[in-house]
Amino acid sequence: MKLSIERFEEIYKLYSQELLNISYGYTKNKDDSFDIIQNVFYKLLNREKDFKEKNNEKYWLIRVTINESKDFLRKKKKIAIVDSTTIDLLETETKENNEKIELLLTAIKKLPDKYKSVIILHYYDLLPIKEISIVLKVSESAVKKRLERARNMLKEEMEV
Repeated sequence: MKLSIERFEEIYKLYSQELLNISYGYTKNKDDSFDIIQNVFYKLLNREKDFKEKNNEKYWLIRVTINESKDFLRKKKKIAIVDSTTIDLLETETKENNEKIELLLTAIKKLPDKYKSVIILHYYDLLPIKEISIVLKVSESAVKKRLERARNMLKEEMEV
């Protein structure tokens, strides 16, 4: 059963900004992120099945956004970084802090996708580990291990 216009608008208002942030975390380009989100909501409109629970729609939207962003990057051969919140921080911090944040952003860019995803979802979208495990379709212990490994990789990169 397809969504009603009212339900679609409700879902859009609830999740569009969060999905935009996730996409921006991968693309570092607002226009590309808007295109990706447009594709995600187009897929939602054309989805045949209803969601059994309200949380399922959120996780589905996040998962589709991540997949669309990765596909976009593969096609464009771009490098992913963090979301607009971090970019806003860059503009307001002192020059010394800017250099540290730039080093961190550069280090995050170098992470493999599976580690980059958990860092972005955990620290920039503030999702708890349980939700990240649902979104990425891995166990909670796998998310914890990926976070640990990503932190270690970032720490090593920042010390160099």
